[in-house]
Amino acid sequence: MLCCHCVRNIAYYRAGWRDGVLLQDTDFWRNVTGNFLDIAVLEWCKLFADQKAKHHWKRVVPEPDSFLASLLNHVGETEDSFDAYCTEMRTYRDKFLAHLDAERTMQIPRLNTALDTSVFLFGTVRSGYSEMLSDAPENLESFYENRLQYAESEYPAT
Repeated sequence: MLCCHCVRNIAYYRAGWRDGVLLQDTDFWRNVTGNFLDIAVLEWCKLFADQKAKHHWKRVVPEPDSFLASLLNHVGETEDSFDAYCTEMRTYRDKFLAHLDAERTMQIPRLNTALDTSVFLFGTVRSGYSEMLSDAPENLESFYENRLQYAESEYPAT
């Protein structure tokens, strides 16, 4: 479920942008779009950045060591670069989302790795527990594309 929420919110966030420009630059749409980013980061951190969290991937995959190696290979990351990405996501969450610290410059996290890792984790969980996930999408990449197209159709014409 968290993988689906993360991916859906990444799709909805991305739908609001074209070539680095917010499609609807009003207070309402800035807040809506920002909220999609925030939820995506929160959900992703539950899955990947908080090792003590109830839903961290190490608690749900059957073979954590082989899963990590496969995940890193799939997304083209090293363990160090993935750890740095986790730090980037936690920093955004901790410094600007959960708390408003004294930081003056917000670094919006890159979302490609969040999307790719969520899709990979979902595929692993889906293949091992399909009977428990009967109402979940079959394929999270297709789900992402579907939600992106849907969200793009919902934005008012500019």
